[in-house]
Amino acid sequence: MDERRKLERVDTHLHAQWETASGAHIGIIVNGSVEGCFVQAQVEEPGDEPMKLVIKLPKGASIHMWGEVAYYLPTMGFGLRFTHSSDEGQMMQNTWLNYLQTLK
Repeated sequence: MDERRKLERVDTHLHAQWETASGAHIGIIVNGSVEGCFVQAQVEEPGDEPMKLVIKLPKGASIHMWGEVAYYLPTMGFGLRFTHSSDEGQMMQNTWLNYLQTLK
């Protein structure tokens, strides 16, 4: 597979959950960047509807990120491209970026 990412990915191991039309799901975020993340999960194709991903940060904090599925790898998971259009979304994005900075 060709590398399509333009931004550096940082390795993580964060629990996440989200809902789709088929129900609630859980997975592990194995890497992330400013623009998105890869969610490791054995789920059916998540579709192309906007998705709210709840990311559990260390020490009990959680952030809520909206995104769109960029690609899906059967039996492995999916890449999520973050989208945000509200002040709250920008605040969550800033929290995410601050967390990633601690891992570099």
